[in-house]
Amino acid sequence: MRTVIAGYYGYRNWGDEGSLATLLETLPRWSAGNRRSAEVYVLSADPAFTEAAYGVQAIPRMNLRMVRCAIRDSDALIFGGGSLLQDATSLRSLLYYLALMRWGLKAHGKVLLVGQGVGPLRRSISRWLVGATLRKVPFLSVRDSDSADLLRRLGVPHATLDADLTWALGAQPPHLELDAHSRWIGLAPRGWKDAPVQEAFTALCRQIHADGYRALLIPMQETQDRPLCERIASATEAEVLPPPAHPAQLLGIMRALHGMVAMRLHGAIFAASQGTPPLCVTYDPKVNALAAQLDAPLVPLDSIEQGLLSAWQTFAPQMDALRAPLMQRTHALRIAAQELRMRVQATLSGRKPLMDRETTAR
Repeated sequence: MRTVIAGYYGYRNWGDEGSLATLLETLPRWSAGNRRSAEVYVLSADPAFTEAAYGVQAIPRMNLRMVRCAIRDSDALIFGGGSLLQDATSLRSLLYYLALMRWGLKAHGKVLLVGQGVGPLRRSISRWLVGATLRKVPFLSVRDSDSADLLRRLGVPHATLDADLTWALGAQPPHLELDAHSRWIGLAPRGWKDAPVQEAFTALCRQIHADGYRALLIPMQETQDRPLCERIASATEAEVLPPPAHPAQLLGIMRALHGMVAMRLHGAIFAASQGTPPLCVTYDPKVNALAAQLDAPLVPLDSIEQGLLSAWQTFAPQMDALRAPLMQRTHALRIAAQELRMRVQATLSGRKPLMDRETTAR
């Protein structure tokens, strides 16, 4: 079976890379020990990195001739987890992924959207195009109720409500051993428009140190977040985590933390999956959706300068008490992600039809 996987891969966004790693272990025969028995092609911005990290064949994602040929000659086209269908970043990105879906539908019809976050869709043309395309996609899985609700409003009622794929990602040993005698707090900031993110996280790092903890800045997307993290570290005593070779190594790091302050969605997911309570900073509806799933504290971006320090002062004394209820909530999400993996396996193996479940809330 020849499978093409599309997503935001090769950019070293560790959330998206984690979704890819989980998906690869899901493919029929892929996890059976003989990786070369399945033909897998991943569309990537950095084919050399993707091939080295996962042992797959990678295709330059913007070489549209090669991409179209690969999809035409494939047996299935899979879109891994992430927020691919949104126009907040750009309309161009949305049109790119919709074009790939249409190529897959024309080639063989076996198009799977797995654990997707959908939206925001701010343009009327975006909403129309997404609705018109996804009504034809047979396997459509979303990771949160907001995405499912949006699709229903667009006339796409058959999406199943599951979970983010990375809830099923298994941890690897960390690529850096943290001082076991220190109490570490992870921070995953990201720049967003003109919001004072750097100033707020710099002040937070200083407060974390004053409270007897050590701050570890974790770039969840290397190209965007590392320069920001390094600027924050240069103004404080915080440390910056070096890049991992594989996204699962970050889970080992998260397990050693006492708490996590995350703007990045997968900074919070990776931490919560390892039992580390997150404090979320919301800049996008997907972060609100995750905070609601986890019952995690949430700081609005428009009040980050004053709100982040205030939220930390409430969050810090509660971290230990938050662990037990957090593990109960994440257990259900891990089960949902594992069930989603099983459905993908069965669909690709031809053991059941692509559409066989009603949309359900977890």
